[in-house]
Amino acid sequence: MAEATFSRRVRLLDAQQYKAVFDDAPFRVSTRELLFLSRPNSLPVPRLGLVISKKSCRLAVQRNRVKRLVRESFRQHQGSLTGLDIIVLSRRGIAELDNHTLTQLITQSWTRLLKRSQTAAPGNSDASSAS
Repeated sequence: MAEATFSRRVRLLDAQQYKAVFDDAPFRVSTRELLFLSRPNSLPVPRLGLVISKKSCRLAVQRNRVKRLVRESFRQHQGSLTGLDIIVLSRRGIAELDNHTLTQLITQSWTRLLKRSQTAAPGNSDASSAS
């Protein structure tokens, strides 16, 4: 079983790591409130980066709640997301969602992201362009 903590080794830590995902993210999952960008990495663990803007959540307490829920869901799903660098971006309207709805949305997005990353064979460019 994968380690269920959010340690440094499962986080995107610097601008270069974020830029690599932003520049080349073959797997994308989009909802009205969240955008998941992902690319394969060569590590045995997935890594997560969060971009929760003031534009989408004005109050710090709202941004912290969103980050906490995404991190918790990531910890629970990191065993199945192995080998991916993932960035989660917030969009307007996310602050209005209650915890239960937001958790369901995040869980559905992990499932969709996992399907897209698993169906993308090394030579299959069709699967990576699906949104």
